[in-house]
Amino acid sequence: MKTILVPTDFSLPAENAAHYAVSLAKVLKADVLLCNAIKVTSEMPIAAQVTWPIMDYSTLKQEAISNLDALVEKLCDPSSLDEDQSLHPRIVYESNKGTVHQVVSALIKENEIDLVVMGMAGASGLVQFLLGSNSKEMIEKADFPILFIPYAAGFKKILKIVFATNLDRNELGPLKSLINLAVLLNAEITITHITNKEVNVDSKQQYKMDVFMSEVIEKINHPQIKFEKVWNIDVDNGLDWIIDQQDIDMIAVVHHRHHILERIFIGSHTQRLSRHIEIPLLVFPPDNES
Repeated sequence: MKTILVPTDFSLPAENAAHYAVSLAKVLKADVLLCNAIKVTSEMPIAAQVTWPIMDYSTLKQEAISNLDALVEKLCDPSSLDEDQSLHPRIVYESNKGTVHQVVSALIKENEIDLVVMGMAGASGLVQFLLGSNSKEMIEKADFPILFIPYAAGFKKILKIVFATNLDRNELGPLKSLINLAVLLNAEITITHITNKEVNVDSKQQYKMDVFMSEVIEKINHPQIKFEKVWNIDVDNGLDWIIDQQDIDMIAVVHHRHHILERIFIGSHTQRLSRHIEIPLLVFPPDNES
């Protein structure tokens, strides 16, 4: 892995995500690229209606660079270094004009970016940063994996990853990418399918599971992988049960448009998720070529 990209708005959740990314980069022997998206107030439609002074791009850029310098200083604080300080990753930053999605997408095209790490807040029961307009746009439009770090999550060794699947073939590409990450982390993967009814041996659902796992075995070679089916009333409660019952370090899902993430982050599950807010969530775009 070459570089981890970390968008930041200088909030506490974003800073926590940056610390997590640095620790992860140490394990993966990767660099860290911080980025800040500058939204120029004077270019917004409402700007013509206000009477107070509006900062121009150069002023906002200077302020962003100052904040990025301060963040790098925190991330490189001696107290956060390993005994072998040579393991500390190289940290650089960029600050550009545009939305978070625009800035991140441009940097991914220009650099060897393997993973995007973003922060989310959940202490109040609302995943505020994740559900902001910029982050919603990231989820809907991103064609790259994003690791969301809860505000209460501190970095620990990633030993067990759960991949929640609905058995679609376009999840095989993301699963292969996840396994590549798991190999670097020396982590095991449990492929989990949540169903709201008991699955008979000769049922269509069991056949679909068998076909999916056959393709996994055929196309993906990883010794530390297993499959579980979870019988629960719905996906939300099934994920809750998995989190409660197992010692999980990361949950991975593929974002099917208007599907699993809407269930997870809209409505009552937002509050339920806050109870388990220490578990990072890795979101993949679907592989439409599978």
